[in-house]
Amino acid sequence: MSCPPQIPLFPPLSQNPQITPLVNLNSIIQTLAEDLTTLTSFKTRYFRSQTGRRASEWLHNRIESLISGGAYDASVEYFNHTWIQPSVIARLQGISNTTVIISSHIDSLNLNLPSLLPAPGANDDASGVSALLSILQSLLSSPPLPLKNTLEFHFYSAEEAGLWGSNDIFSTYNTLHKQIHSVLQLDMIGTPSAKIGIVTDFLPESFAGYISHIATKYTSLTPVLTTCGYACSDHASAIRYGYAGGLITSGTIPELSKADYSHTKHDTMDKLSTPHIAEFVKFGIAWMVALGTAELEVERRGYICDNGYPDGWMGTILRFSTARAADPAGFGLWILAVVILLAIARPWEELPFLMRFCRKVKRRFRRGYTSLTGD
Repeated sequence: MSCPPQIPLFPPLSQNPQITPLVNLNSIIQTLAEDLTTLTSFKTRYFRSQTGRRASEWLHNRIESLISGGAYDASVEYFNHTWIQPSVIARLQGISNTTVIISSHIDSLNLNLPSLLPAPGANDDASGVSALLSILQSLLSSPPLPLKNTLEFHFYSAEEAGLWGSNDIFSTYNTLHKQIHSVLQLDMIGTPSAKIGIVTDFLPESFAGYISHIATKYTSLTPVLTTCGYACSDHASAIRYGYAGGLITSGTIPELSKADYSHTKHDTMDKLSTPHIAEFVKFGIAWMVALGTAELEVERRGYICDNGYPDGWMGTILRFSTARAADPAGFGLWILAVVILLAIARPWEELPFLMRFCRKVKRRFRRGYTSLTGD
């Protein structure tokens, strides 16, 4: 069944948590560099590859080492899919099961030959993964907070194939009637910029306003509004199932596109700025502390909800195209779909010159066939 989109309520802007004790900037920058180095050392984190699986295993073990012996009721788990690379979910349990989610995607992609060519995926999205790890580490290495709400850190598999991993997770959460306050995705946050881009597609005004408030209060970045034009990252899977989802990135989408090396072997760590990613880490710490310790009102859902992706049939075509390019196993289906569309539309019939050319080719083919058979 469909359901109205969730409009989350955020704490009053006058409630500004103190995060200075949680922020050791030099340590954060060093940790970011170390995690980025490891993540980009995998030849590819493609969701159907062994190295993609090993990247998720490294991530799981890295989080496990952070939470062991800590003061929080913390856990980490794999979320397995029908493909080889699992997603990873870390959780800090609060008093209530009302859940605040911050997320990124662990997979990477080289669009030319996904299974064979390198895809370091530094900006897309090792930058987001490393930021989440630093946010989590900063929380775990400081005196424990009185968490009223549960905090989850999501690392999705198969984002590049069309948001498959996040769709699996939020479909499951939907079935379990999980109480989700909001989902905030960090994707491609490493390109040097003085701005934090708030992607406003399908984003409630209150959500955008609170992102802007936290960015202004706790970082040196200037918040700017920007658009993708379609459901362009994993937050859209949350929106599909009736949860509030948002996306932040480095600067505006047009600015990001000018220096975009994603889905190639050139998306490397040397093009990123770890001090810039550290500003997103400061943002993420403030975001999770503010929402984790606040009284949040969330609808108690006793129903299953599926609105479909919010960008309609055009977005479906875009995701289908991406999935076919990202997944050679299904590339033949994409070719078949194009052939069927051409056969139905018959665009050549609108072009007299092309028609004459096709007739000539047809006649020559027939003559050649006749001479070979002797008929």
